[in-house]
Formats: sequence, C-alpha cells, structure tokens
Amino acid sequence: MTEPLDPTIAAARHALGLLSLDHDLLKDPVSLPVLDVDQAAWVLLELHIGSIAHGRAEPEAGMHLVIEEVFRPAFLGRASGRRHYDSYDIDRLLAFQDSYDDIRRAEERNGVRDLRREQTDAQVILSAKEWMHRNATGRVY
Repeated sequence: MTEPLDPTIAAARHALGLLSLDHDLLKDPVSLPVLDVDQAAWVLLELHIGSIAHGRAEPEAGMHLVIEEVFRPAFLGRASGRRHYDSYDIDRLLAFQDSYDDIRRAEERNGVRDLRREQTDAQVILSAKEWMHRNATGRVY
C-alpha cells in the first residue's frame, strides 16, 4: 500500500498545478494547508534539494525534479527586469543543468559514460548541502 502524501507537499504540488485535489494519495484534501506559489516553491525546493543533499536522490534526477516541479510550474524563469529565481538562491544549482545536458549529449554521441559526470554530481551535492545550510527550515518530508 502506498503512503498518503505529506499534506504540505501535496498542498505545494496543488498550488503549482501538479496535483489535483481528487488525487488517490490524498488522505483528506479538505485539511490541506493553503499555499501560494512562493510558499509552494520553497517547500518543493527544500524537498528536492534536500533529497540531493542527503543522498535520497541522484543529483541529476533531483535537479530534474527541481526544474519540472518548481522552476517551470512556478514560472521562475519568466522574463523580467531581473531573474525571478534569484530570490530562491538556486542560481548555482541551475547552472549545473547545462553541464548535465552537455554530459548527456557527449554520452549519447560517444556511447560511454562521460568522466565529467562524477565531478558534476559531487559539485551538485555540495551546492545542495550549501543551499540547505542557508535556506532549510528544518522540516522533514
């Protein structure tokens, strides 16, 4: 049996349009906290970056979740006079997405594991730990 979703995580995903209130894993949708987009982004960033920092997620997979569950749905990359994601302190982590894209292309082209992957993974883990040190609330998801 699958565990019900943490109510704060469920509320964050709902606020970003990633989860409907009739989802099977919601124990009691009525009792979910109400989060705005900013609060939801912080909750999911702490979840995914924390998973990278604590070894619960592979760095590239964790960064994929940061992009797909936070950056895009919260419109953190929208064009404006400044980079909207600056206020979330994720610019260093986002820079690694280009590295992973380049590594994947090289691996597909050459048919072997790119030697840069281990170093990039280590840098992402270190950056995730630093982000958690600066930004984490201490909640455990």
